[in-house]
Amino acid sequence: MSNLPKSNPSQTISSSINSQLTMSEEKLSSESQQDILKDLLVGGNLTTRDITQQNIKNQINLLLLNISDDDAINKAFSKIAPDGWFDWRDKPKDVNDVLEQLEEIPYSNPNNPALLKFVYLLTQDNNIPQTICQKLKQLLTNESFEASSKTTSVQSLHSYLLIQLRSEGSRELYVKAWFIPDDTIQDPWERFKPLTVNEQQPEIPLEREKLPVLLSNLLQQCFEEYLQGQSTQLTIEIFLPRDRLCDEVEKWVYQDSEGFDITIGTEYQVVVRSYDRLKQLRTQQGSYWRRNWETVQLTWKDVPCCEQVITISQACFDPNKLRKLLVEKIILKICCNLSNLERNGLLSAIHSAGTPIIIWSRCEVNSLKNPEHFDALLEKPLHELSACVRKQRLAADHEMHLGNHLVLLWDDPNRIPPNPALEFSAS
Repeated sequence: MSNLPKSNPSQTISSSINSQLTMSEEKLSSESQQDILKDLLVGGNLTTRDITQQNIKNQINLLLLNISDDDAINKAFSKIAPDGWFDWRDKPKDVNDVLEQLEEIPYSNPNNPALLKFVYLLTQDNNIPQTICQKLKQLLTNESFEASSKTTSVQSLHSYLLIQLRSEGSRELYVKAWFIPDDTIQDPWERFKPLTVNEQQPEIPLEREKLPVLLSNLLQQCFEEYLQGQSTQLTIEIFLPRDRLCDEVEKWVYQDSEGFDITIGTEYQVVVRSYDRLKQLRTQQGSYWRRNWETVQLTWKDVPCCEQVITISQACFDPNKLRKLLVEKIILKICCNLSNLERNGLLSAIHSAGTPIIIWSRCEVNSLKNPEHFDALLEKPLHELSACVRKQRLAADHEMHLGNHLVLLWDDPNRIPPNPALEFSAS
């Protein structure tokens, strides 16, 4: 053990992690490695005192070298790597390469770098030998990481599944998806987790008959690969082209592991987003959109007042007058049927004014058996609107129930897909 470099006792664990890996520069003899490994796997616990005596990366490196399951290491690293990470670098070829790339991954919390996240994921993998797993867990006992882990595990998360449907040609849609396990994380490198829609390509044509399998796979990735049993309030946000915003996406069905057919709009909060609006984020319309959303945030915990809401109750309206009215509003209620031409005029006004929230009934509200519930959706604080819509969908027990016809557009400009291929019109 005497030939190992000693760490300065005043060094923090973070500086130890960021220091150069001495073992990669000077090969230790196999006899020295065996001595260290014996000390790790047989000797005393890896307390904070032990960590200051030996570089933490050396310990991790030796433990990883004795994990024969390369898939476990690759799987953990793929969860840490940001979206597009391998667009300009090769996948790690060995453990040393994994550690080097982990150092390059940016992170917003200095107490929770990529290396510690990587080690934590390995400790959750049942394929890792128990002896090694226990030693890895001991490396996570520094106070900063424990505090971060406790905060994450105790508080229920707000998670988002983003499903983007991009139109190409006349009717064809292409699907791509991301997951936000914890919406409080704002660093885009850590915030968005790309989901696999196909093993060969990140974006595929949407086929209605394959939709249940696709949804099941996406949700499985969200819960099993990222949440791993953590409690969460999941919202599914579906980005749709302008002419598809009234599609009944909340009625999409998938099959769970027990064979039950689950409708996503009753199981989760489901809202639609405007795919077309993403292209306007850096334009004048985008500025209006952001300004209106700031008003939403200011009134987040309040019941919306009548000055913030405008209602369309009949199909005959002037799009120009509507647009002027919408500029000062944050919520639009639509409770009547519209022709294609009327709907196009309406959506043009909405996009131009930057209206962020729309409650839309696909059916004439007055023809429903519970029309009073439509206005009642806005009788609670604004942040509860999505949950109230879900309750109506759950209560829908016949075709003429409001819950069977509700569309909720909830367009937050601060939560958009990290799509580098998206062409912003003002770029």
